[in-house]
Amino acid sequence: MMAGGASGQTSDFGGLPAGPGQLETFGNCTACHSTMIITQQNFSRRTWDEVLTWMVEDQGMWEMPSETRQIVLDYLVTHFGPES
Repeated sequence: MMAGGASGQTSDFGGLPAGPGQLETFGNCTACHSTMIITQQNFSRRTWDEVLTWMVEDQGMWEMPSETRQIVLDYLVTHFGPES
């Protein structure tokens, strides 16, 4: 996949761009994998949502509270979506 948005990265969060949802995304995603797997993607909101569902159902990820999941999805689409 193509790399997502590269501007505004911070080393404190493994290269994830600064913005609303950075902390939630870092905290929920890096418990299982590095940020590199996130930053290499360029998914639509629907695909990111499907990926999160797959991780919960098949990979043992915990179910995020609905509000947190929406924050993470917003962040992922903003920085690693088709328009980023």
